[in-house]
Amino acid sequence: MKKIENGYIKIALTAFSIIAASILLYFFVLRFNNIINAIGKFLLILKPFIYGIVIAFLLTQIFNYFDKKLTIQFNKKYDIEKSKNLSKIFSIIISIVIMFLVLFIIFYLLIPKMIVSILGIIESWPENMRNLEKWLEGILSSRPMLEEQILSAVNTSSTSIFSWLTDALLPQMKKISDGVTTGLTGMYTFIKDFIIGIVFSVYMVANKNKFIAQTKKLIYTIFGVKAGNHILEVGRYSNKIFNGFFKGKLLDSLIVGIFTYLCMIVLGLPYPLLISIIIGVTNIIPFFGPFIGWIPTAIIIFLVSPIQALYFSILILIIQQIDGNILGPKIVGNTTGISGFWVLFSIILFAGLFGFVGMIIGVPLFAIIYHFITLYINRSLKKKNMPVECEDYINLKYIDETTKKPIKIKSSD
Repeated sequence: MKKIENGYIKIALTAFSIIAASILLYFFVLRFNNIINAIGKFLLILKPFIYGIVIAFLLTQIFNYFDKKLTIQFNKKYDIEKSKNLSKIFSIIISIVIMFLVLFIIFYLLIPKMIVSILGIIESWPENMRNLEKWLEGILSSRPMLEEQILSAVNTSSTSIFSWLTDALLPQMKKISDGVTTGLTGMYTFIKDFIIGIVFSVYMVANKNKFIAQTKKLIYTIFGVKAGNHILEVGRYSNKIFNGFFKGKLLDSLIVGIFTYLCMIVLGLPYPLLISIIIGVTNIIPFFGPFIGWIPTAIIIFLVSPIQALYFSILILIIQQIDGNILGPKIVGNTTGISGFWVLFSIILFAGLFGFVGMIIGVPLFAIIYHFITLYINRSLKKKNMPVECEDYINLKYIDETTKKPIKIKSSD
């Protein structure tokens, strides 16, 4: 009787769980907009903390470098404890100084010059478009129908691009520049959140080992030893992949951007700063990055001078060959551990899900997923005493049920 009663109890609990989950899902869908708004407000409140996490992540890379160097130097003069404290203090100060120096370069030097370049493009746009239309008319004069279609497409595209430049991009950049250069008006909330974020970040960087230890303690408390070990393994590998990929790509893209700028100055090509920044930023995106950066910048130069656009295209081709075959492998290497096919697949997949951000984070994120799926498959195969190497499955006919050894397809088969 007890077994029957227990069976009924289990059925009742299962039915109750399903009904409760269905009701929760119904209310979630029904109140979806309210839930999203509530999450948005919650994130708005936590904005200073989010800034702090991002700043702390960036500062940690600089902090770790100087902390190692300074600790060695202070160890020669002081005891271990004092050396650690002094190294930590000076490393944090140096990291913050470098961060503000980078922000100064971006907001006071780069953005104003980029605005000047954009204004130059806008001012010369009508004349450049007239020159382009004359050039196309000369080439397509013998094919009037094709000429009409191409000129119509050019005019439509020109209107859209010009409208975006004047109504969207330029006002936003002027807003950023004016907000930084003219004072706190209209920037009060951002500056307040940013300053609080810096305080958070300094505290997090200074106590990062303690925070990591507390997080590990919490993980083992909730999940236990076995699951906790797996979570820490995932965390360590994820940190390794993201750090290796982003540090390498940022340095690689910085070098590509600077080199592009110098070459454009030497060749006398137009808008060198604006274009080299676009090339450098898009270079962060694996595989598609060079094309995403080259196409719009080549069009901008083409409107000024088709022959200069040709020189620029040859320059980018040379730079990308150097970057792809020499610079990139040296700096980034194969930090993700996945083949070119999966790189391409991950970019397309995550770009479709998350847009431009997905193109940047897609490769390291997919590399982590790929790694742990492979790990799971290999462990499962080992438990079944089956081969785990991919080579064993090339030209595989079947696996012997008794010996668990792979039997290959023979040429006669």
